[in-house]
Amino acid sequence: MKSKMEQLESRGFVAKGIEFNHLDKSFEQQIELLLSNQPINRTLGARLLAGNSNLNAIDCLIAALINEKKLYTKIEICNSLVSFGKNAVLPLIDLLGKIGNNHHKEIPKTNFKKNNFPLPRDIASRTLIRIGTAAIPDLLKILDSRNISQLSETIDTIGFICFYEYQNNVFELLKKCFSSNESNDLIKWKIIRAMSAFPESKTFLKQQQQLNNKHLNLEIERSIMLMEKP
Repeated sequence: MKSKMEQLESRGFVAKGIEFNHLDKSFEQQIELLLSNQPINRTLGARLLAGNSNLNAIDCLIAALINEKKLYTKIEICNSLVSFGKNAVLPLIDLLGKIGNNHHKEIPKTNFKKNNFPLPRDIASRTLIRIGTAAIPDLLKILDSRNISQLSETIDTIGFICFYEYQNNVFELLKKCFSSNESNDLIKWKIIRAMSAFPESKTFLKQQQQLNNKHLNLEIERSIMLMEKP
């Protein structure tokens, strides 16, 4: 029977500080670790690559994230991508909707009950929200996309970032996206959720509420409630 530490290491866990024993490794050696068959080596490689002056590291980390299955290694890859800030935004946007199968494919039957913005399901989206407002300009460009999977996760990302750090001139672009996707209830539902970050959207949401779309009205009510919350 495996010990607790063996179980953790099998999932890629590496204690903090271990990397200080490997600071002499070259960029090529760090990439070799990232490509190792051993998850703890991949974690170490990802950690050593954080903030590297060689921006080729970003593409290597993105490729690793696509294939990685081990929890702690995946977390470390994301940590490293966040360390590159703005430079990692476009590669991460390209990944939106492509990793995993836990994305919303239809409007949920039950409403989200908590008084905050739900953490996106998409791992690229979760990484982008840690980069924060620096990602917003490039994310807004995706609102014209016809790639529905990417658009869906982009809306979640914009909504989460703006819910906690309000951004001007985003609401109008979301409203335009809403009109452009009039026949797609899932995208409209996502936009309604994102609009909870923008008090100026209340009039628009109340207009939509009059259309009596039962699939959307629960989220409209919740978004308005969040705006009115003291």
